[in-house]
Amino acid sequence: MFSRLEKEGNFKESDARIIFLQMVNIINYCHQNHVAHRDLKPENFLMLSKNKGLDIMLIDFGLSYKWKNNMRI
Repeated sequence: MFSRLEKEGNFKESDARIIFLQMVNIINYCHQNHVAHRDLKPENFLMLSKNKGLDIMLIDFGLSYKWKNNMRI
């Protein structure tokens, strides 16, 4: 996502809304599964298509941790 932002300068508002909603859904999914990513930044969200597709995925869970009952696993 970061390289596409550098290349294009910005996203249209309608595209940014779609991407942001996906980001929130991804983070929510992680939290529902008791995983905290702890390194959220544009470089860690990949665009799944090199074309104009807007689907994204989250990568680099090196700093993440998993918890259960408020305790780190």
